[in-house]
Parts: sequence; structure tokens; C-alpha cells
Amino acid sequence: MTAPSPDSDLAASTPTTPPSTRPTGAAGLVIDPTLVAQAHVADHSQFPIRAALFLGLYASAAAGAVWVAANLSGWALVSLAPLYLVAACALHGVSLFTHEAVHGVLSPNTALNHLLGAVCALPVLQNFAAYRVLHLRHHAHLGASGDPDHFENYSARRWLVYAMHWGRLLLGYPAYIVAIPLLAFRAGSWGDRAAIVAESSALALAVTAAVLYVPSVWLWHAWVGPMVIINTLVNIRGMSQHTLLAEESDVIHGTRTILGNPVSRFFMCNENFHLEHHLYPGVPWYNLPRLHAALGPQLLERGAPFINGYVSFVAAFIAVTLFGKTRNTVTLR
Repeated sequence: MTAPSPDSDLAASTPTTPPSTRPTGAAGLVIDPTLVAQAHVADHSQFPIRAALFLGLYASAAAGAVWVAANLSGWALVSLAPLYLVAACALHGVSLFTHEAVHGVLSPNTALNHLLGAVCALPVLQNFAAYRVLHLRHHAHLGASGDPDHFENYSARRWLVYAMHWGRLLLGYPAYIVAIPLLAFRAGSWGDRAAIVAESSALALAVTAAVLYVPSVWLWHAWVGPMVIINTLVNIRGMSQHTLLAEESDVIHGTRTILGNPVSRFFMCNENFHLEHHLYPGVPWYNLPRLHAALGPQLLERGAPFINGYVSFVAAFIAVTLFGKTRNTVTLR
């Protein structure tokens, strides 16, 4: 597998000095510090533009699904599937800005950054304050004791860890919606706890209002239908990043980059470049492709677990857990 070639802008900014004299970046990688500094510069117009695109796609697909459900019947209802899919991908895309807010790159104003993170989390039942507590712990303790995403911290039994992975793949998101606020409440500060309770209360009020006042055809076909697909998207995206790697506590060998395609990268807000994100978590989503282009060849030389796409990961996960075969960076341990 080869990394994509750098684009013209990156080629122009790639250092030309011999490797031995180039500055050293994260994890001992060689990279021009000017490029790293530029990658950290936030362009705060990117968020509203992408969010507007996602919301427009979601509104169009959701309205189409409602119309189909209200006006068609029989086999014609099969046309709901692509509408649910587009609505789900768009709403899931909005929720990914919660991750950006955790790293403080949605707005230079801290209060506004946190508010935007909470608003983006609400439609998919997430709790920004809780997610922030656990996600920062994940970055600080990757693949080790203290990492809330590392299943080996919950059991040393291999069969149970594999069962937990399968549970996550199939039904992980509903469990996470409940578990994340509870775990974060225990681990967070009093300020974190107050924010978690406030967001949980707002979510409860929003759900109650939706059930009482939103017409059922809209509730089912504009939200419940897409949420079923979002469950799968969240589970696969989350698992693909670190699950069943040979060295899960090593940032390079314990984090996957999913190369994907332009469509998946658009809807994933470049979060598929997850290894690059762990190396430089303060880099906004729209600058991650620059880091990938600059670091990709070095990362491959060091055995970084790049994989072609999310479908490839799921196929490899099934092969490993059911048939005991190491495949596409997914490793039996």
C-alpha cells in the first residue's frame, strides 16, 4: 500500500534539506515546523460552511423520506433507504464537530466553542461535556491503563474482550449514549459534572418536546430511521481507529489511518486521518490532509497501520475474530 502523493501546495512546502538536518516533529518524525505551525492555524469559516452543507443535505433527505413515507406504499418504500443514508451521513457529520470542539478548534472563544460542541452533540443524543472528559483521557493514556476506549482495561479475558468488540460493532452506540455520561461523571471534576448534568437535562427536555410536539411521521422518518444507520456509522468509525492493533499503546502502531475516498472523507470531516490527529490533536479537521501528505511516506516506513477503507476494516475484523487470521493491520492477540 502506498500513501497518496502530496498535492501541489504541500509539495511546495515540503522541506528540501537532507533528512539528517531536518527538524524533528511528534514521535520522532521529520517534518518542517513551518508546515506544522501552518496546519495548526484555524480557519473559522470552514465550520459554518461545512455545517451548512451537512444541514442542507440532512433537511433535503429527511423531507424526502417523510414525503415518501406519507405518499408511497409497497415496494416504493425501498426508496427510503438512500434517503435515510444521506440524512444519517449528514447528521453524523454534524456530530463530528463535537470532536473538534473537544480540541478547542471550533471557535477561539472558549465558551462559544463549548456551546457549539454541545449543540452539535444534541441531535444524536451525545453529551459534549462527558465526551470531552473521556476523549482527553483517551489521548493522554492511549492503549494503556486509564484509556476508557481500551477494552483490555475492563477484562483480561480474550473471549470477553472480543465479545465486547462485537457488541460495540452491532449495538455499541446506544450503550455509549448511556455509559459515557456515567463514566465521565465519575472521572470528571465538579465543573465537568455540572456541565454533564446541565447537558443531560437539556437533552431530556429536547427529547420530551420532540415526542410530544413533533408529528410522528417526521420523528420516525426524519430522525429514528437515520439514527439506526448512525449507530452503525459511529460504531465502525470508532472501532476502526484503534481496535485489535499489535501495539495499542504506541501512537504510530496503535492508531489507524483509514485512507477512504473523497466521499467518505467529506462526510467524516477527515477524521479518517486518525493517526495524524493523534500526532497533532490541535490541528483542525480541514488541515489533516496536509499532515497526511507530508507524513504519509515516513509513517508507512515505520509500519503505520494504514487501511484502505471502513469496509476493509470490518472485513478484517470479522476474519480475525471469527477465523483467527491476521489481516489488514487487524491482529489476533
